[in-house]
Amino acid sequence: MFMRVFVILPAAGLGTRMAPGHATPNDPKQFLALQGLPILVHSLRAFAAVPRVTSIYVAVRKPEISRMQALIAEHALAARVQVVEGGDTRQESVSRALKALSADEDDVILVHDAVRPLIDPATIERTIEAVESYGAAIVGLRKPMGLLEPTKPVSSSARGCRLQWS
Repeated sequence: MFMRVFVILPAAGLGTRMAPGHATPNDPKQFLALQGLPILVHSLRAFAAVPRVTSIYVAVRKPEISRMQALIAEHALAARVQVVEGGDTRQESVSRALKALSADEDDVILVHDAVRPLIDPATIERTIEAVESYGAAIVGLRKPMGLLEPTKPVSSSARGCRLQWS
C-alpha cells in the first residue's frame, strides 16, 4: 500500500509572547514579512517542495481563513494546501486539522509550527524516512556555540547558568 504524508501547520496563534510592536491581533506573527514574504509562506514552501508530501493542512483563526486562502492562491500552493479553522490552543488546532484529513493507519502525519520557517526540504525528507524506520521522529538541532547551559536544575531565568562553548 502507498503511504501518504500529511503535514499540519498550526498557525492560529496571536504571537502574544512576541516583543511589543511586532505581532498584533490584526497582524499575527505568522503573517509578518521575512525577506518580503509572510513567515507562514516560507514554511508552506518548504513542505510543498517535498514531493512525498501529499497534503498540507494549515489551521488558522476563523477571521484569517480568507486571508490564508488568498495567500495560498497568490503563491500557487492551492493544489496541496487545505485551510482549516484553528482553535484557541495549539492542541485544539492540531486536533481540528487531524479531523479534517483522512489518513490511513500507515500514513505519516508531520506537525510543524508554522512560525518556524527555517525548516528545509532535506530535513523534512530525513524526518519522513525516520518515521518509516522507527515509527516516530522529532527534529532537533545541536546547540550552537555560546548557548547558556544550566549549572543547576532548569529554572525559568538565565540565573544559575554558565556560558557553554561547543
